Amino acid sequence: MATLVTGGAGFVGLNIVEALLERGDEVVLFDTGKLPRSAERGLERHRARLTIETGSVLDAVRIDAVLRECAIERVIHAAAITSGAQREAREPASVVDVNLHGTINTLEAARRHGVKRFVYVGSGAAYGESLYRYRRLYEETPSVPNTLYSITKHAAERMCVRLRELWNIDVVCVRLGTVIGPWERDTGARDNFGTHSQLARLAVAGKSAILTEREIQRDWVYARDVAQALIAVANSPALRHGVYNVTSGEVWQRSITAWCGTLKDAYPAFSYRVAGVEEEPNIWYTDRDRGLMDIGRLTHDTGFRIGYPMREAYADYLEWMRCTPQFFEVTS
Repeated sequence: MATLVTGGAGFVGLNIVEALLERGDEVVLFDTGKLPRSAERGLERHRARLTIETGSVLDAVRIDAVLRECAIERVIHAAAITSGAQREAREPASVVDVNLHGTINTLEAARRHGVKRFVYVGSGAAYGESLYRYRRLYEETPSVPNTLYSITKHAAERMCVRLRELWNIDVVCVRLGTVIGPWERDTGARDNFGTHSQLARLAVAGKSAILTEREIQRDWVYARDVAQALIAVANSPALRHGVYNVTSGEVWQRSITAWCGTLKDAYPAFSYRVAGVEEEPNIWYTDRDRGLMDIGRLTHDTGFRIGYPMREAYADYLEWMRCTPQFFEVTS
């Protein structure tokens, strides 16, 4: 019996696939896009337990066929469009289609084929404006979604919770914090390219980063921790709740400065400084300070513990960069 990962060639999805394969699990990767060549090489030793299926979650017939033919026991549904304002203004229907209709298609197929557990990979963006109104956010904190992305992620989550009741199926939703780490690239599905990845690209290229004067506070979480948390949710025998926050659960102090210093030590040609008066930064920061998402429920119900606090996360990310230099050569 296998675990299906939709969006499995994407940033979060690929980290999930790697972690599942390292456990010795059978995995079916489902995505419209191709794996980066460096990922293909890295996964080659697992090919006996990895099946790659190409297709879209908008194709209900295709996703149904994959679940029927591949003996899927669990689904981790990570396929989504992480849209920015320009895409939302330009093509709102595509955001709604993938984030809502794609979820319905996958959920219906899972129901038809007796999947044991369906994990919906949501986002802290579902909290909307509440992210900026509360210092700490719990799963019961009221949500005030205000962008198409946050609206669709919140709606898809509530849809999963409602159909869990109506269909009597095992569906669990998670809300991810701001993920950093390996495999983030431009696949066409993510408009908001992470600050840490922007800096990593510049470092590998030996270029300079021009930073804003003030660092923002985010609920950063390392991609490998996210993968382990999702696997814990997918495999825990009995969960008491339908929604779980997944993030580091702690503030990373002066995280951007620390990451720049880590990169500088490894790539001496890289430099960084704060933008001068009337000078434009070349690093894009993701909006305002956000409240911290609490992970007490996740820890209590699954036993999950963060394995990569900030310094450990940066050390591991840097080691991955050293081992995968061609990834940045192709995607820069």
